[in-house]
Amino acid sequence: MRNLLLWIVILLALDAKSQQMATIPHGGTLRVFHFYIPSNLQPNESVPLLIALHGLTQTGSGLMDITQFNTIAESERFIVCYPSGLQNAWNANMNVTVSTADDKGFIEKLVDYFETNYNTNPSRRYLCGMSNGGFMSHKMVCESTYCFAAIASVTGVMSDTTYNLCNPLFATPILQIHGTADPVVLYNGGPSTGPSVPDMLMKYQQFYGCDPNPIITPMPNPNLTDLSYPELHSYVNGSADLKHVKIYGGGHQWPGIATVVGGAGNINMDFYSPQFIWNFLSSKSCNVQSLEHYDGKKPFGLTESILYLSHSKDRHALKILNPLGQELLCYVGSVPEKIDLSFLPMGRYLLQINESVFSIFLP
Repeated sequence: MRNLLLWIVILLALDAKSQQMATIPHGGTLRVFHFYIPSNLQPNESVPLLIALHGLTQTGSGLMDITQFNTIAESERFIVCYPSGLQNAWNANMNVTVSTADDKGFIEKLVDYFETNYNTNPSRRYLCGMSNGGFMSHKMVCESTYCFAAIASVTGVMSDTTYNLCNPLFATPILQIHGTADPVVLYNGGPSTGPSVPDMLMKYQQFYGCDPNPIITPMPNPNLTDLSYPELHSYVNGSADLKHVKIYGGGHQWPGIATVVGGAGNINMDFYSPQFIWNFLSSKSCNVQSLEHYDGKKPFGLTESILYLSHSKDRHALKILNPLGQELLCYVGSVPEKIDLSFLPMGRYLLQINESVFSIFLP
């Protein structure tokens, strides 16, 4: 018995070390997020980052308890972050206003935080979300200048605003999990939530040039008492992987998780959605070219780790900063036209030329 208690204490201590809560300032307030770090993470080890977004009225810590992505993060070695929206909501341009916060900027700042402090891999940033969090994930695909390697949405689509203005910079792989009997975000769309799931998938299909008709594959249906069954729709031959798990009879729920918190309708128990989501996300990555932000016409070029600056008599100052604004390199007065940045580790940096600030990625 004594040995058992000792092991329980050790396991709790390890979990407490790996599971943490932190805050960062954004938009004039401190934003809260929980996160999990796999054990024995080495200082030079670069692991993927998954940002998981909760549904309306929920919190990041609540989503952590429901989904248990921590267990998958431990076994498959990635960092998972569970941010909390202000007033338990995300500003995903919903048809019914639930938040006006700059959540796009907050999520991008979280990416910077983990790449700076935990060396997460810039080419393997992932997003997933349920309901309002799924809406937010689609908004990030449509509007962010950050490349996310893939996203997964459970019961969340695009708002009408996002749908009408969507103009993605990157061909981001998409996994959409949605029940046909969802009573909250209707499968066939509605005035309070936005377009139907098929209409949203058609928009992505057109963006990515996929075949218009998906390949339909039956999925296992081992549970015959959950009043639902899943089917996989794969849109192929496009520039990005586009998949949809259509759950006939499924409700507004995380498939495979028997909980009533934040859900409504039938819970499909034929597959465990967090693991299914990670299996989809984990094989995707951004290419190096996609990791440099698009800032319009730039007075510089970057080849490997060599920064080339266009000739200008007006160039009187240059700084290299990390994403948190800490200065790493500074020239004042005399600025060379070629700078070797190979002494900096792989990652994203801010380049300030005079008063203009740009984002660069060093491979």
